[in-house]
Amino acid sequence: MAFKPGTVSKIYVNNIAASVVDLSPYVDTFSYPQTVQMLEVSVFGTAARQFLNGLTDGDVISFGGPYDVTVHTQLTALKAGQSAGSAAAAFIWGPGGSVASQARSAGSAFLASYAVSSGVGGRVEWSASLQVTGAVVNGTF
Repeated sequence: MAFKPGTVSKIYVNNIAASVVDLSPYVDTFSYPQTVQMLEVSVFGTAARQFLNGLTDGDVISFGGPYDVTVHTQLTALKAGQSAGSAAAAFIWGPGGSVASQARSAGSAFLASYAVSSGVGGRVEWSASLQVTGAVVNGTF
């Protein structure tokens, strides 16, 4: 088995100018579910539930890390751009890094939330979530 440490993971999110930005140096948590909606099609008289698969994607990506003005500027600019009617931002996620043959997920998403928090006994942190819109393409780098 080819195990990978989380430190090699890569996350890229386009900025408001549609240029790809590597946010990996600013991220220390990342969660990306990929779900398939299950549609119940059970009918009267059956003894077991039955399902069909429905829509895919449309999940929420959650990520965060230590505060840095680079991330703050990018995410607040995306928020402002969305308010002004800009398109969704492209993203690329590479859990095993961005080297040949490693897994890659890519798609488009809107910034759904952005928060900064601080406490006297810890570091200033940020967290954000992206609402995936449209299809996600899973492949390799």
